[in-house]
Amino acid sequence: MATTVEQTEKRQSQPTAAPQDPVPLMRRFSPRTLLTVGGVVLVAGLVVWGIVVSGKRKQEFAARALDQARSVAESGNLALASSSLQQVIQTYPGTEAAQEAVLTLNQVRLVNGQNELAAVNLREFLNTKHDARYVAAANAMLGTALENAREPAQAGAAYEKASDASDTDYLKAEYLVDAGRAYRDAGKTTDAEAAYRQVVNKYDKTPSLTEAQVRLAELTDGKL
Repeated sequence: MATTVEQTEKRQSQPTAAPQDPVPLMRRFSPRTLLTVGGVVLVAGLVVWGIVVSGKRKQEFAARALDQARSVAESGNLALASSSLQQVIQTYPGTEAAQEAVLTLNQVRLVNGQNELAAVNLREFLNTKHDARYVAAANAMLGTALENAREPAQAGAAYEKASDASDTDYLKAEYLVDAGRAYRDAGKTTDAEAAYRQVVNKYDKTPSLTEAQVRLAELTDGKL
């Protein structure tokens, strides 16, 4: 019996675990600490806001500069237009305006007969990642440059890539007709037939159908 009493007294004398503090964690920090944390969050928010605003302004400035360069090109001053477009590309890299400036610049080069230069620049442009619409336009323009430079086989391949990247049936068909023409000029009749046949079979609701049928008939002795 004495042993039982002693064990009970020992259990009562042992310290009990402190109850959990019901006060929320945030209340345990000093006001100074809370102000410091709040200041860091505020600064981070301002930095993000500044980046967003800066990006929008950059896009706006780039768009204005592109419009001005295009106006110069439309006025007929192609030399000044080329210089202005290059400035847009160098000053506002990564913007949509800069990507469009590359395409416009190479249009100017094609008008000036600078086909080789346009082909080199367009290939460099296509070696980096861009939106599908720019990829389609750049490949189509590359096809034109290569055709003018008397490289029809490569032009045909570029037109096919333009067709693949396009998001509308009428452009897909139009570029395939261009590819067929280039392949035919290169003596690659099998590739030309395949391009025309795609238009006939897949894009028969587009304006390019008639030409594709005529060209395919010429290559196959009337067998479509």
